[in-house]
Amino acid sequence: MSFSCRLNERSMSSGGSIQAVRQSSLALVRQDDSTALNRDSRPRPNALHGPRVLESRSVRLSANTLLVRAWRSLIELRIDDALATVAQFEDEIARDDAPAAPRSREFADVLRALLLVLKSQDGAVVRAALSVLESRHRSGGKSPALTAALRIGYWKVRDFDRYYAVPRLNHAVPTHRGTHGLATIIGPMFEAVVEAEQLRLAVATRLARSAHERAVSRFGKRSPVTARAAVVLAELLYEEGHCAGLDALVMESLTEVRTSGDGESALRAYRVLARLAARRGDTEFAFLILKEAEVLAAACDWTGMMGESLMLRTQLLLKEGRTRDAAICTERIEKLAREFPSDDTLQASHALARAQVLVATGDARRASTILRKLQAASCDKRNNFWALRLSVQLADALLGCGDQAEGRAMLVQALQVGARAGVYQTFVDAGAHVAELLLSLHHATPPDSRLPPELRPYIGSILADRAQQRARTPTRALRVTESLSPREHSVLRSMSCGLSNKRIAQELQIAPETVKSHVKGIFIKLAVQTRAHAVSTAGALGML
Repeated sequence: MSFSCRLNERSMSSGGSIQAVRQSSLALVRQDDSTALNRDSRPRPNALHGPRVLESRSVRLSANTLLVRAWRSLIELRIDDALATVAQFEDEIARDDAPAAPRSREFADVLRALLLVLKSQDGAVVRAALSVLESRHRSGGKSPALTAALRIGYWKVRDFDRYYAVPRLNHAVPTHRGTHGLATIIGPMFEAVVEAEQLRLAVATRLARSAHERAVSRFGKRSPVTARAAVVLAELLYEEGHCAGLDALVMESLTEVRTSGDGESALRAYRVLARLAARRGDTEFAFLILKEAEVLAAACDWTGMMGESLMLRTQLLLKEGRTRDAAICTERIEKLAREFPSDDTLQASHALARAQVLVATGDARRASTILRKLQAASCDKRNNFWALRLSVQLADALLGCGDQAEGRAMLVQALQVGARAGVYQTFVDAGAHVAELLLSLHHATPPDSRLPPELRPYIGSILADRAQQRARTPTRALRVTESLSPREHSVLRSMSCGLSNKRIAQELQIAPETVKSHVKGIFIKLAVQTRAHAVSTAGALGML
């Protein structure tokens, strides 16, 4: 996420970390304030300007009451609410008639740092927040919440030496009060993500399931903390191939995810929904979900989420053979990447989308170069799961450019790692060249394939699931796209901008009657009756 104030070396020096964290949290609150006002003037529960926060701003509350309210919001992962309340605390103690005790100020600084560790994806901001938490830890702070926050922060900045140096959390703490909620629910959720990155999916799923059960028990199904646990669990189950009921699990969490200010959870929710829709062949819904993710990312200034949403859209377009539209989508990511060169997630999304387009257009050798760099970066960050996924894509690119020996060796190695770790869907979703080699390996006689015999049932299951998906995939979107002429595409894009027939005629330098004819043709081919319906349908199909 981009911030209106950036941290410099002075703010990171001794005594500057707390001020840097204060500035960053105020920037987040102001940014979300302006975004919410521009997005929707209606009050929404759980949003930054929901009734609960509005009430706290209209009624003078004591500084300590505000801190208690902020802490409760944190425990429920209502991050935007908590940040807004901390900002209100700052405003309150700035008044001459409302002094605050030093302990209250210190607690507010620690609380703000904890919130930024949870919310921010900016490495400099997270490091500044960590320095505040480390100072508190050195001065005797030993709460489970502080321990959980330190581990989360070290994971975000990829400092695994310090991550593992922090004592492992006791997830079996029986009480549900105080700081133990953060330790027994939020902490295990992040630890599940770390375990998944290290290819220990069984451990990760057990942690995520336990966190979800505790969240439901304490907060119920309709809460941001339960929603975050649900989407982490859903992603893990999806990767293991257990997809039944995941749509409902994520969809019932979507409202809380959207309004909590948790960009990472939002990305995970929309990503798994899009993949589930594509898996069952409902590409129209997958495009619609990704469009909604883009709108939310733009409203909240979540550039990393925007980049990955566009990258996932690129993948869907390529699967449908729409390479031209996929290239246009990649250009959008490239434009964002130029605007935000320091956003590593965005840069990686752009590189991956570009590599996939290159493979689809026959330039697999250039794609393999890009994928090697991405794989090396994943290994440097000790993200073994993404390194494995990139190995599968790299194998597909190598096979596509004729390097059969290296591509085969890389795929077999990835299969061995994936079988041990329980990775499944990554291979089901693999490219056509990998699928062809998997089929060859599965049907070859043992002496010819030189394949470890224990991998044969694993490959057979992957191929069977892949065949079922191909059988379920509808062709409506592809047929519609192919039936629209280039001129109709141009008219449709102009319609999506709200232009009248007269304006479209002027822009395209054609007669107004010709535009009317094209609009009529679009209505017939999209099976719609109004311009608004045509635009929404086209958006859902990924044609805009």
